[in-house]
Amino acid sequence: MADAASTPVDALIPAMTLLAAGGAAALVSKALKLSPIVGYLAVGILIGPHAFGLIDESPTTHLLAELGVVFLLFDIGLHVSLRELRESGRDLVGLAPAHLVLTSFPFTIALMMFGLDWPIALALGLSFGLSSTAVVSRVMAERGLGSCPLGRSSTHVLIFQDIVAIFLLIFANSLTNGGAGMALALDLAIAAGYAIVAFVIAFAAGHFLMGPIFRGLAQTRNHEAFTAVTLLLVLGAASATAQIGLSLTLGAFLAGLAVSGTAFRHQIQMETGPFRGLLLSFFFMSVGLSVDLGVLATRWPLVIAIAAAILLIKTVFGFVAARLNKWSNPGSVQLTFLLAQGSEFTLVVLSILTASTGAVPDEIATIAVAAIALSLAVAPFWAAAGMRLSRKVASVFKGQTRPVNEITPTAPDRPVIIFGMTPAGRLAADALADFSIPHVCLDAEPDRFVSAIADGYKVSFGNAANLRLVEAVAGPNPRAVVIGAPRYETSRDLTPAAQREFPETPRFVAVDNEADRQRFSALGMRAWLSMGQPTGIEMATDVLRKMGVDEQKVAEWMSREADRFDVDSPPEPAAETVETEAA
Repeated sequence: MADAASTPVDALIPAMTLLAAGGAAALVSKALKLSPIVGYLAVGILIGPHAFGLIDESPTTHLLAELGVVFLLFDIGLHVSLRELRESGRDLVGLAPAHLVLTSFPFTIALMMFGLDWPIALALGLSFGLSSTAVVSRVMAERGLGSCPLGRSSTHVLIFQDIVAIFLLIFANSLTNGGAGMALALDLAIAAGYAIVAFVIAFAAGHFLMGPIFRGLAQTRNHEAFTAVTLLLVLGAASATAQIGLSLTLGAFLAGLAVSGTAFRHQIQMETGPFRGLLLSFFFMSVGLSVDLGVLATRWPLVIAIAAAILLIKTVFGFVAARLNKWSNPGSVQLTFLLAQGSEFTLVVLSILTASTGAVPDEIATIAVAAIALSLAVAPFWAAAGMRLSRKVASVFKGQTRPVNEITPTAPDRPVIIFGMTPAGRLAADALADFSIPHVCLDAEPDRFVSAIADGYKVSFGNAANLRLVEAVAGPNPRAVVIGAPRYETSRDLTPAAQREFPETPRFVAVDNEADRQRFSALGMRAWLSMGQPTGIEMATDVLRKMGVDEQKVAEWMSREADRFDVDSPPEPAAETVETEAA
């Protein structure tokens, strides 16, 4: 390892090299339709000391790499709320543990047969049983699988694996202290006790502290302060757990967990997203720095064989786990093909054990990293093969339950996004709730946001101008977008990007004058002039009709709403409303 940097330039040069290489890797990966993880690993190998020698491992590269894992775990924590844990209970106690145990068992036994001590073999074997959250999430998003039973159960399995990975990292770090037998068991028991206390503190902080803090920050309307406190939360929590003998990553995960149940979850995810993506790319490139290109050149058949073994073993044993949990044959096929690749956490565990314990020889670590990277590269193609095979299996097992829903996503589960809890936005939310249509409410105006929460609406803090936020809360294809607080300039500027990103998503807007109706209509939006009471009923009824609600039920709903406002007859939506459906 290189000596500590002696000047600011010595620290900046590795960072600049990684930035340039990471940008190039991201562009090439996108052009080749590969996972960015594969691109980062490859470019790390090329710029490392075993290839072109543009950069060496140093304290700077190690710090940047560790921060990447910290932000990854924070993002994972953001996705683990108590509500989601309750909803995924069946998968968390059945499918997910069975999948991990069955897929990791063959690797653990094989590693012990090759002479590794059982704690090292267990840590590595469990890490091989994990799947890649980044890759699987991307495949599901591209194929529109997020809302179907397959997508939901896959997400639950990934959540379980991410939680297990936290304790796996604690276990791997305990091994670096050279413990064994009773000493190791004692270290793990102490670490588990600290972790449980930390979990309790995180849940309490999320319930009583995080919401008021971020609500106060939102009311200041100071974007920089919001970002600064978010970063302070991540780094402070990570440092706190490290100080008590646990890992940085556990603190980051708990920080995400603390804010996952607040209304600011999605906005915080957007704030930390660029840091997470950038720093995580540094981690994967730093893993590539340790890979010996000469070893790969001579041992590439072994790399291919191990990558194939990873995919085949996890596919076979994952299928068994799904069938044991009463999944249909076609559903089991698609699920297990989707989750068959290696995991980014395996790379983390390998880097810990290789650098700190020497239990895994450098040559073996190089081959393992390359094999995992290859499995990540072919993961989308493997998942596609599983989908084709599952359809053939479904045609054979037509009498089984659930095969169709596991293969084909159901469109009604895609949520409607409502921006702005104005009277019109609230009425649209009421209408969708009355007909049990999934929807997500967002508002970036602090007073209106707080008022809506106080009135019982489930609202997240977020800006309509952020298209990444739309994708974060609704996936790549929201069912519709409803604008309760219209701003023409914002809509005009966003229309080209919205039409490109969400070409099949209709946009609804309620305005209070004819000139605005015409301007928004010209943007391809379904613009409604609010003339009746309650305000926005014209837009709300159009939303219901577009969502497929029966006309008679819409009329009955309009009548009920009119009665609440003592209105004799609600106005019928004007015939001249633009019917253009544009994102």
